[in-house]
Amino acid sequence: MLGCLLCSCDHKKSDGEAALPVYAVETAHPQRADVVVYRSWIGRLAADVSAEILPRVEGYVLKRTFTNGQVVENGQVLYVLDDTLYAEALQQARQQEAEAQANLQEALQNVEYYRPLLKDGSVSRQSFTEAQRKAEAAQAVLQAAVAAVAQAQSNVEYCTLRAPLPGIVGFARADVGSFVSPGSEPMVTVSRVQPIRVSFSISEQDWLNQGGVGGSLRPGAEVEVITATGAVYPHKARIVGVDNAVSATMGTLQIDAVLDNPNALLRPGMFVTVRAAVDELKNVVLVPQKALVSQQGAQFLVALGAGEKVQLIPVETGPIQGEMIVVHGAVSPELRIVVSGTQQAMMAAAGRARLKTSP
Repeated sequence: MLGCLLCSCDHKKSDGEAALPVYAVETAHPQRADVVVYRSWIGRLAADVSAEILPRVEGYVLKRTFTNGQVVENGQVLYVLDDTLYAEALQQARQQEAEAQANLQEALQNVEYYRPLLKDGSVSRQSFTEAQRKAEAAQAVLQAAVAAVAQAQSNVEYCTLRAPLPGIVGFARADVGSFVSPGSEPMVTVSRVQPIRVSFSISEQDWLNQGGVGGSLRPGAEVEVITATGAVYPHKARIVGVDNAVSATMGTLQIDAVLDNPNALLRPGMFVTVRAAVDELKNVVLVPQKALVSQQGAQFLVALGAGEKVQLIPVETGPIQGEMIVVHGAVSPELRIVVSGTQQAMMAAAGRARLKTSP
């Protein structure tokens, strides 16, 4: 009679389990690996060098030889000013130089003429001294004339404004017909973008964690640059400077790097993401990110034991590696965890479903 009763109870239990919904879930095993830890910061691009083109003489713009945003070479002509007045002044200065040269020549000849006459007493010492004084004065006048010619020549040359460095010109602020003078605003700005500069700021904690001047963000080290499209830029940036103090207002440390920009694809003002390896974790456990279950602010893995028994294992998470994430806890590669269908697995843990697993 007792045996029959037990059989009846088992039969009822089996019928109850059969009535539960069956869900298919995917399982996998955690992995052990060495993990490189990366950190990312927002950076901004700036021109390596920028030069404002300022007029050194006044005049009207006769020519503008560039288009806005054009790539220019060092020494390339950008503007030509009307040099009529300066050319006339140069011609006048050259005439005055020629006259001064002739006067000096005459004065020197007088000195040489009086010199033998002074010895035989035909000319007084006073007359000879006066001739020498006139020669010295003529020499001074000539020197002033030569300086005036040089200045006039420079003024003519200043009427042609050239790019002082290779780069990209911005938008013109002076055009044909504009009157400019040394007190005017810059006519245009030329920015050198090959290479281009990357500036980013890190927290003092990041600086200490990566090892300071001996770490992966030391001068000379290379970092990756990710553009706004999410693509990794094909060239790495090289760190060229680290600020000597943490900002009192922001609590951050500024770092500058230079980045190869051969086709001028990157432009000043763009935002990028700077990424660098700051640490390496040895023999840690990784699981797929989708295997994590959150409950009341805590993270769990759903593990399956013998007979598909469901168990929740609390874990602490670490760095993300693509679709995987580092976890710390009672997790080993021998464990079988649910990686797809975690909600159904939670229902099974509560006795409201049964599971059918596939690797």
